[in-house]
Amino acid sequence: MSDKAKSSSPNELTAHYILRWFSPRWFIFVMGTGALANIYQLIAGKPDGLLHNLAVLFLTLAIAVFFTALVFLIVRFVVGMDCILKEWRHASLIQFYSTISIAAAVCATGLFNVPLSFISKALAHNLAVIFWWISLVVGLFFIFFTPFKVTSGNHAQPRRALGFWFLAPVGLFVLVFAGNFWALQMPDQAHVKNILFLNTLILGVAIPLTTIIYTIVLFRALFYNFPRRDVAPSFMIGVAPVGVSVIAINTIIPVLGKSGIAIITPEALAPFIKVISLLLWSFGLWWLIYAILTIVLYMVKHRVPVTLGYWAFIFPPAAYTIATLILAKSLSLPLLKNFAVVLTIVFTLWWAVNFVLTIRGMVNKTIFDVSPTFKGDIPYL
Repeated sequence: MSDKAKSSSPNELTAHYILRWFSPRWFIFVMGTGALANIYQLIAGKPDGLLHNLAVLFLTLAIAVFFTALVFLIVRFVVGMDCILKEWRHASLIQFYSTISIAAAVCATGLFNVPLSFISKALAHNLAVIFWWISLVVGLFFIFFTPFKVTSGNHAQPRRALGFWFLAPVGLFVLVFAGNFWALQMPDQAHVKNILFLNTLILGVAIPLTTIIYTIVLFRALFYNFPRRDVAPSFMIGVAPVGVSVIAINTIIPVLGKSGIAIITPEALAPFIKVISLLLWSFGLWWLIYAILTIVLYMVKHRVPVTLGYWAFIFPPAAYTIATLILAKSLSLPLLKNFAVVLTIVFTLWWAVNFVLTIRGMVNKTIFDVSPTFKGDIPYL
């Protein structure tokens, strides 16, 4: 390989190198931006006004970046397949490919819920369905392929068990609630039943996998030295499973009602879901505080370099904010809604900082380089 991942000087980052090592972490930008779009629309509650306009702007940006990143990734399969195969043999780098599924499902959710005045409702719906299918195919592929490669690749070590490992099951939860929003728009009850059955199967995989990964990641954090500074943002990803799981299980209740399935009524299930959601939300609050304290401490002591990993600061708390808004409504707790508004303001400002840093990184090319933590591993895979 002529332009290996050893390069670190921006002058050495040629177009060929950038294409060969184009990271699927670009989809984390789509995830965070699309999630904020959904938050703005939830708080706005109507198809006009400042927050609605922000929702439209952020969703449009997320969709544009998704397709742009997808094109670059497809080109990479042509010019850098050997680099992709190296990443797929890496226990951490392979995890990032699940971001494609998450980003697609987030865009689908936005298209189902954010009214767009510049395209027809039918076109928005059809585009959302396309995103859902992309999420389904990619998400199911990597939920099997990723653990298979990790367990059979002779590369997994406890020190590599970081927040990235949550991405595959997070993708399943996001796929579930995107499917729930689609089901609520379906006129055919048989199709609603199919989505409900599929989402139940997916939750059966996502819930235990997430529980297992929480155990592994906490074990790694408590019994191994802190990882290199460039992967410190991965601690924030631990907030994401809580947010997306709360959204998924709450949005499945109206789908159950619409399906007509008599196994359990929505009225009987709702109180149980509320209790579980509140318990999960509490754990998410603990992890959010834990992650912020850890990352701030690490930034003060070591200075975390700007990489695409910075976008991990946006999607997880954004998903948690959506979950907070859902809980505030279901439990009739204005305090929770106020907390969600504060989180929205904070992470909108954080999004703006990330956006500026990313543009600067694109100009000086540093954002396109392989992260230092992974760069040392790649030549030996």
